[in-house]
Amino acid sequence: MFQSRRIDLLVLLFVCFAAFWWRLGALGLIDPDEPFYAQTAREMVQTHDWLTPQIYGQPQFEKPIFYYWLVAGSFELFGESEWSGRAPTGVFATALVLLVWVFGSRVWNARSGFLGALVLATGLEFCVMSRLMLTDVPLAFFLAGALFCYWMAGEKEERRNFWIALSLACNGLAVLTKGPIGSLVPWFTTFAFAWLAGRKTLYRGPGLWWGLVLYAVIVVPWYSVMFAWHAKPFWNEFFVRDNFLRLIRAEHPANNHIWYYPGLLLLGSIPWMPAVVLAVRRAFANFRGDPTLLFQWCWLLTSLIFLTLAQSKLPSYAFYLFVPLAVIVGRTLDQLLERGFASIGERRMVIGLAIFQCVTVLVLAFVKAAKAFTFPIILVAICLAVALVFLLLKRLNIWLLASATASLALLAGALTQALSAVEAESSAKPLAMALLKERHDDEPLVSGKFLVRGIIYYTHLPVTVWASKPNPFWAPHPLPIIVGQKGMRLFAEQHPSALCGFRKSDWSSVDEIDAFAGREAFEQLGENVVVRAVKPPEKQKSAQR
Repeated sequence: MFQSRRIDLLVLLFVCFAAFWWRLGALGLIDPDEPFYAQTAREMVQTHDWLTPQIYGQPQFEKPIFYYWLVAGSFELFGESEWSGRAPTGVFATALVLLVWVFGSRVWNARSGFLGALVLATGLEFCVMSRLMLTDVPLAFFLAGALFCYWMAGEKEERRNFWIALSLACNGLAVLTKGPIGSLVPWFTTFAFAWLAGRKTLYRGPGLWWGLVLYAVIVVPWYSVMFAWHAKPFWNEFFVRDNFLRLIRAEHPANNHIWYYPGLLLLGSIPWMPAVVLAVRRAFANFRGDPTLLFQWCWLLTSLIFLTLAQSKLPSYAFYLFVPLAVIVGRTLDQLLERGFASIGERRMVIGLAIFQCVTVLVLAFVKAAKAFTFPIILVAICLAVALVFLLLKRLNIWLLASATASLALLAGALTQALSAVEAESSAKPLAMALLKERHDDEPLVSGKFLVRGIIYYTHLPVTVWASKPNPFWAPHPLPIIVGQKGMRLFAEQHPSALCGFRKSDWSSVDEIDAFAGREAFEQLGENVVVRAVKPPEKQKSAQR
């Protein structure tokens, strides 16, 4: 038994290394979020202000302090780099995979725990996002800790107080990582489960009071300091704008659809899409048969409903939902290996979804927008095709093994053969290096809102933002902004030339403005362009007179 668990651990550690750590710093920071966190952590280190997050010299309250501490601490310890900035998420992603393994092994059996952890580590969205600077990875860990501890509190009465106190401590760390959502998710889950299962909640007795003390010790100090030092800005920016308004107003209207998160969970689970649908089908057949599974479904569905009702939607917001989904799928696959398919219809459904998954991925290789990822996508399609063959041959163990390699193949292709193309498409780093190379003396830099954070981070230079409206960012940034055609003409009157770094789609709008009406340099880097815009000679003479 011990030998088997040691092998499981070594396999999972190898998978985590390949998924989260291998060539972690090879890719430039991904716009626009990674440069935001990196710049805030850089300024925290430079100013030695470890309490008030700031960016471009001004306080910013988009997220609480804990994640900035992690990144800034990593910068202090290892030096500032892409690797050190992403290392905290790698640590928490690895810890979360092992946590799922331990939990599944304890409540069911070793194979359920191992398969759940494997599904989590190799699911497409979890695998990719765990390599980025995102608050959502430690948030997912603390939410999982809070809810797994809550479940353990109900397993043995004599240990209930310990587990409830630990659950509330994890809850507090989640709140210090991303705000109120850190408490809402555990409350939604535990109260929904208590209602559906006909049980009392476990929030009672000495464990509750000790847990509330731990929660207060973790949460209250930093929030109190922010209210004392920045009362109105902190309330308006953090609680009103970044939490409440995101519930009632769509920051990204194109994402605001009822099917957005269900579709994300399904596609983000590739290569485990067939197993996800199988788990859903079996849940409908026996929703309350296993209390532990019911608890995971309560976690998944209450949060899914809440996130769907919220108007602002992004893939990262649903990141933590892949944890209960992986636990559920791990248990489903364990039962599948033990008992086989429940019917011919069930087997046909899984085969059909495996074919659909393989064809969908292959089609993506020929989509123009995914041109940089063509080679990695083809590798994924090959892995899925091999997995499909073994599924048809009823070799379920090898089917699972081949499926698990798909996301790892995507990373291998993207970080080796396609690295330059992927970086040019996803990061402002190549653009920033080109701007530094082309820049003359104190020539001003101009960019759009999407790339400006990355350009500032990599060039260490001020950048003026061109936008169609005065407030282009969800959260105000203390950056100079050129608004529309009139603003660009005023800017051109003050500067004989400007070095512009834009996405091609944004540059087409700027290029129509006749403020500069000339070019001296043009370079294309994937979907980004570097252009030196210059005044026509007659306008330069007029400005000199």
